[in-house]
Amino acid sequence: MHDNEELDEAIRSIDIENWLDQEGVDYRQARGSSGRQANIKTCPCCGNSKWKVYVGLESGLGNCFVCEMKYNKFSFIRAQLGVSGKDTVEHIKAFAREQGWRPAKRIGAAVSLSHASLKLPASIALPHEGRNLKYLENRNITADVAKYFAFRFSQKGKFNYEDDKHRKLFQDYSNRIIIPVFDLEGDLVSFQGRDITGRAEKKYLFPPGFASTGKHLYNGHNAVGAARIVIGEGVFDVAATKIALDGDMALRDVVPVGSFGKHLSHGDEDSQLAKIMRLKEKGLKEVTIMWDAETAALVAAVETGMRLIGCGIRTRIAVLPAGCDPNETSAANVRDAFWKAEVVTPMMATRLRLQANRLGKVAA
Repeated sequence: MHDNEELDEAIRSIDIENWLDQEGVDYRQARGSSGRQANIKTCPCCGNSKWKVYVGLESGLGNCFVCEMKYNKFSFIRAQLGVSGKDTVEHIKAFAREQGWRPAKRIGAAVSLSHASLKLPASIALPHEGRNLKYLENRNITADVAKYFAFRFSQKGKFNYEDDKHRKLFQDYSNRIIIPVFDLEGDLVSFQGRDITGRAEKKYLFPPGFASTGKHLYNGHNAVGAARIVIGEGVFDVAATKIALDGDMALRDVVPVGSFGKHLSHGDEDSQLAKIMRLKEKGLKEVTIMWDAETAALVAAVETGMRLIGCGIRTRIAVLPAGCDPNETSAANVRDAFWKAEVVTPMMATRLRLQANRLGKVAA
């Protein structure tokens, strides 16, 4: 949901009579041709205090019969508070939340599964006929989350390809979750196949001959236009982070993305760092790195953070409970780690490097 749509929804949810009562505005009820009205003693615009302002209790529309100022809910609230437009927006959202309004969860951006040479194994989109896979449900990945990430299920699918000697080969994707990987435009560029039986020799399969996932930001297409993102490692870390963020209204603007490892590739225009910079051009302002709590991973996160702040992006490091990735701990712990994340600075980087060196000498 765009910010303007979210604000419109919050405004619509406000009962203007409740708001007048909470703010202590002096009014009395009246009835006009358009229904119930609030007859307000003092106009917040001209200051006349002779009960010349009327605001519809259903519509929120009104006017002053002295200065002829016309109001809607937003302009009346702003005039009454005497604050900036930005502060009015925050006030409206806060009041709406108190009254039970909740901002909508982010839904997935439009994607395209067509690719000139990349074809997914035969599979069905999840949820299927309203049903999700038990494998996903057991990992707290609901049908809505599966749909958001465009997960699919392959019962007996195959991926056909040619090797460098032009021999026709195939990979068997039977009983695997198909995890599409999209570029920032939402076009299919790769995929993963996650075994759900626990018996496969390889837990994950990847299509041969296509760009490494290390070139891409998993779920990056849903982060276009977002001001804040949080970077996890693998697909199910990103899914767990999405679930955790959706559980806190104040975090529903944060988009989880994946780096497919404890680093960001850099050095060319197809790298993950280059894609972060493209997101910056679209409004990205803050990155929170949430890998794991091992010292080596924290140092890698700080090194990445230093690179990002050098590009003008505020960067934070979130520390999860020891030994845990986002999908190995509770949603509450993920949210707590996000809120407590430390801003990357040169001093912080030096401190963590020294800490890693000390631990390395002890281990030796």
